[in-house]
Amino acid sequence: MFRSSGHEAGFVPRSTPFGSLRLMRAVAASLAAAVVVLSVILLLAVASTEASMAMPFSL
Repeated sequence: MFRSSGHEAGFVPRSTPFGSLRLMRAVAASLAAAVVVLSVILLLAVASTEASMAMPFSL
């Protein structure tokens, strides 16, 4: 068993790029848009629930 020498020696992990900066920004933008859309849907659901609870029952 031989020990490797140089820059790759030891247990130091290599940093490997996992995507381009443009791709990471696109993913971050889509996640931010999804959060905004879900927040609007939740706001509308709460508002409609409160409005329906405020209406009197018709007999």
